[in-house]
Amino acid sequence: MFKKLFKSPFFWPILLIIFVLPTFNFLIKPGVYWNMHDDMQMIRLLEMDKCLQDGQIPCRWTPDLGFGYGYPLFNFYPPLPSAVAQVFHWLGFSYMYSIKASAMLLILLSALAMYLLAKELSGPIGGFLAGLFYTYAPYRAVNIFVRGAFNEAWASLFFPLIFYFSKKLITQPAKTKYLILLSLSWSGLFLSHNPMALTFVLFFAPWCLYWYLATYKKFTFTPVFRLILAGILALALSAFFLLPVLFETKLVQIDTMFENYYHYSVHFLSLRQLFLSQFWGDGPSIWNDPDAMSYSIGILHYLIPFFILIYSLYRFIKKPSFKVFLPILIVFLALFSIVMTHERFAFLWTILAPIQKIQFPWRFLNHTLFLFSLSLAFLPTIINQIRPKLIYFIAPALALILFLLNYKNFFPVSCGPLTDEIKFSGQAWTNQITSGIYDYLPKTASTAAKSAAKDIIDEVTPANTEYELLGWQKGTDWQLFNLKNETQATFTLSTLYFPNFRLINNGQEQAYDVEPELGRITVDLPPGQHQIYLKFHNTPIRTLGNLISLFSWIFVSISLLTRPWKKRTSTV
Repeated sequence: MFKKLFKSPFFWPILLIIFVLPTFNFLIKPGVYWNMHDDMQMIRLLEMDKCLQDGQIPCRWTPDLGFGYGYPLFNFYPPLPSAVAQVFHWLGFSYMYSIKASAMLLILLSALAMYLLAKELSGPIGGFLAGLFYTYAPYRAVNIFVRGAFNEAWASLFFPLIFYFSKKLITQPAKTKYLILLSLSWSGLFLSHNPMALTFVLFFAPWCLYWYLATYKKFTFTPVFRLILAGILALALSAFFLLPVLFETKLVQIDTMFENYYHYSVHFLSLRQLFLSQFWGDGPSIWNDPDAMSYSIGILHYLIPFFILIYSLYRFIKKPSFKVFLPILIVFLALFSIVMTHERFAFLWTILAPIQKIQFPWRFLNHTLFLFSLSLAFLPTIINQIRPKLIYFIAPALALILFLLNYKNFFPVSCGPLTDEIKFSGQAWTNQITSGIYDYLPKTASTAAKSAAKDIIDEVTPANTEYELLGWQKGTDWQLFNLKNETQATFTLSTLYFPNFRLINNGQEQAYDVEPELGRITVDLPPGQHQIYLKFHNTPIRTLGNLISLFSWIFVSISLLTRPWKKRTSTV
């Protein structure tokens, strides 16, 4: 009976889901939210929701941030996590519950994605173990329940999917579906977290090289060409976001994101923090090895891969083969990612200068735990070589021990009652609309606002100018108002300048200036009545990105939707 159960194709994925469900215990708790480092998830969702209701697609200008002056957050900040949460909000969830639901979906999908990859390598038991270890990796709990780094957490979903579909595409290059699914996976990573996409290449390249050498005895360009096509399609799908990031970042102030506290050199880890410390807290990253939050790899997460590495090296030395070399490669890549977190290897950060943009070397723990967890896929094969059927006892035992060790990590250190109304009012609202105010501040501003923006008109010069605001409407990236002034005056609007705002006065486009302190739009108006329409328009690079992505998504959608029909008609 048990033998038939264990060999059922549904047993191990269902068991994995059962073990994943306890990680939802806090997230399903009603009326409670948690404190996190990046406590901007709800307001980003609010701004995304306002954009979409207002027809600003894709969302670029967020009207409430920057102390109410607005700034181009989603022109540079990856939108995928907010877009996923938006689906739950459309289904009727509050903003708070939409964030919690998206976190649950992320945890579940990541486990199943790892199961899919590991099962491909070694079978369902390996898939179960790898998916479970990936779920209960300590740093992945840190991302959600301590740092609130939802973008970074969502990026981890696409690591196993990219590995899986690239392996399929290399070994079966004629199948276009794998090309499309690989491009979608890379696009998901681009739209989740740019630094993770940048650093993941360091592990993706040797993975692809391994499967190419293991599959083909002589050089063939077809799989390489298909991988390149998948990469191009992924860039095209993400072009609406990537092109502005590449060409318009020079227009905003981002230096503060990589200086002083945020410089990579002050965030290296010690071996104690990685391998020995069991500390759990919600403090910030602190220089010189004190513990304020956890950077633990996890005892089982490194002990078992080390055992797999030693055993695989023994087998490879005894009888070299590509199959035996794969777990060795995976564990060595994981060790390389650990090396990148340690100060002794800071010279690598000088050599690989672009990775300095990830700010925190300990972000490589995302890759470490992905690769260590993936190595668990090979444990059933190794155990069966030592003693057949023993894995049926070891796998459940490991799952239980892992659960007991790491389940506690899926509860925040501090939390409390919360509603959307409380979060979006009073001091909580002020904290959110001013948080990270310098991150994407336009360079036309010499400083960020120190007080909240006024409605429509911020200042008038001369100060004694008499004027009347007869009525106004305001959207996410536009405003319309009627104004009557008795004398010539300069009006400073409560909106920051960023290309490409256009101002229409009584049906005619009018030039405007930018005041140098806060970077607000100013307009000189003669005496009379004026109907002013200010609208944020796309620049040519944004328009190009939008069009490339639009046609790419249409192509991918048609390809995916027509494939089942082609298959059905071919069998008739």
